[in-house]
Amino acid sequence: MKNKQNAQHSNADADMTPMLDIVFILLIFFIVTTSFVKPVAIELFRPLDKPSIDKPTKNALFSIDQNNAIYFSGRQIDLERVATNLAMFAAKYSISSVQIKADSNSQHQTLMSVMNNIKEYDNYPIALISD
Repeated sequence: MKNKQNAQHSNADADMTPMLDIVFILLIFFIVTTSFVKPVAIELFRPLDKPSIDKPTKNALFSIDQNNAIYFSGRQIDLERVATNLAMFAAKYSISSVQIKADSNSQHQTLMSVMNNIKEYDNYPIALISD
C-alpha cells in the first residue's frame, strides 16, 4: 500500500511545455498583427552651415607714439582696451591683418604688450610698419 501512495504523489507534477507553446504562439500572433503608428511630428528645415555675413575686409591699425601712447582708429586707448577695441572692429569688418605703427622712440615693452594683447584675442597676422 505504501507503493501506491508514493506513486500517486510522484505523478502530481503538471507538464508546462504545451502551455509555454501556446503563450509563445499568442505572443508571436500579437506582435505580427500589431500595427505601428508613425508619430506625427513637425519637419524642421535647419540650415546646414552658419549664415555667412559679408563684411568688408579691412586692416586694423594700431599706432604707438614717442610717449608710448597707443592709438586705434585715430583715438587714444589704454593698453588694457586693445583686445576690446579689436573685438569691436572685428564685429564690423573682416580683419585680414593687424598693423602696428610704432615710433622709433617708443619703448619695446609697449610694442610687445600690444602684440600680446592682439594674440590673446585672436591669432591675426601682425604687420609692423616703420616710419
